[in-house]
Amino acid sequence: MFLSFNLSSCKNSNENTAPEILPFDEAIEHQISFLEVPITFQVAQIEQKINEAIKGTLYADQSFEDKKSDGIKIRIKKVENIKISVNSNFMYYSVPIHVWVEKRIIKTKLFGKKIEKSKAIDFSLRLKFHSEINLNKDWKLDTKTRYTGIEWIKKPTFKVLGVNFDLAGLLESQLLQKKSELEKVIDKASSNLKVIEKEVSKIWTKIQEPILVEKKVTNGTWLLAEPIQIEASKIEGKNKQLFITTRLKTLLRTVVTKKKGEKPKVIFKKLPLLKQNNSLSHNNNDFELHLKGELPYKAVNDLLDKKIKDTILVIPNTDYKIKIKDAEIFGSGKKLFMKLTVKGDINSTIYLNAIPRFDSLNNSLHFDNFDYDLQSEEYLLSAADWMLKTTVKEELQKLLILPMDNYVKQLPDIIQTALSKGKTGKTALFDLRDFDLSPRFIQIDKDHVRIYVKATGKVGIEIIKL
Repeated sequence: MFLSFNLSSCKNSNENTAPEILPFDEAIEHQISFLEVPITFQVAQIEQKINEAIKGTLYADQSFEDKKSDGIKIRIKKVENIKISVNSNFMYYSVPIHVWVEKRIIKTKLFGKKIEKSKAIDFSLRLKFHSEINLNKDWKLDTKTRYTGIEWIKKPTFKVLGVNFDLAGLLESQLLQKKSELEKVIDKASSNLKVIEKEVSKIWTKIQEPILVEKKVTNGTWLLAEPIQIEASKIEGKNKQLFITTRLKTLLRTVVTKKKGEKPKVIFKKLPLLKQNNSLSHNNNDFELHLKGELPYKAVNDLLDKKIKDTILVIPNTDYKIKIKDAEIFGSGKKLFMKLTVKGDINSTIYLNAIPRFDSLNNSLHFDNFDYDLQSEEYLLSAADWMLKTTVKEELQKLLILPMDNYVKQLPDIIQTALSKGKTGKTALFDLRDFDLSPRFIQIDKDHVRIYVKATGKVGIEIIKL
């Protein structure tokens, strides 16, 4: 980002009167930006986490004398990975288990001794469950798991006098008595995953980190996001994927640091409680950003001092020469002024003014209405009227341009960097598209040129590793 000037003038030692500093407009209210970010989780990843959480024995009753005195010992063990499918906001589980059952048949006393006889059998099946999945206020998965049925792998049989008896119905009724314990196992495993909370918290935290967007004109221009609220949709499931759409509301602004290499200090906000917004959908993943950028006069003046101080200019088609000794930008009312001190064929201080305009074709700040201040114009009419010629003014106007192309082009990358910075970038894929940027307002104040920019587009995140 740079600002360059090239000027021409005539010889005289008179001094111009500085223009009056007029009142500035009140600052434009800073609009809230929002990002609707659909986050996609592969069901296979949830499945893996559930299987890591649910291992080995799911239920064990090792006593014939339990609360119901049913005379049965039972042990239920997971033998293969749980399979999960999704539809809408429901997850469907298929839990392969091996069941060992021992039934007490006789309990008698003989000559004062206790005699027990029992019979043990084992069998395999798949238990079927489904869960309605939601998020609680702490961003944790909130499931309500319900048993839906059995798919037999190896049916239980019992041989009496050489005849096989099918015990499937009897033992299924026994399993139904244990289903609430199994439902709790799945719900507990789901609530402990924290997969949504983890990823949303990353986005909320990382977007608050200052991002350096420019360091050539200023000591450092940083983009700061101040998040205000975050909402989330219901969880939606389809084609082996889970979707949740979050809407992040934030204020976006730029700040310029006083020292080279200095980073703005930020007090990070913690992830707030979930605010449910069921109108959000992964099909409407829009963002609308309202950025308030401030370009300090001091930064421009420092650049002018480096670039054009003591520059000797030869006026086209003349023998006139001038040296620029000093150049300074300042504001007054709705206009931007330049105080220019020149030596040579004219020795004077001349004031120029213009109303800034943002050119969206080449992303630059222009001063189309560039002209001499009235006092300077009266002076030049009597001392150096050749400086008022249109050709000279056109050259001046052409050079009074502040290119912002790099800054504007960085905005999509800034958004993506804010979302993918740090570990998040290693575990997620980011899709930013349909990006469109348009300037809204340019405003002059005492110390800055303020530029208000609106950017729209679509963004999505796919979690590739939990």
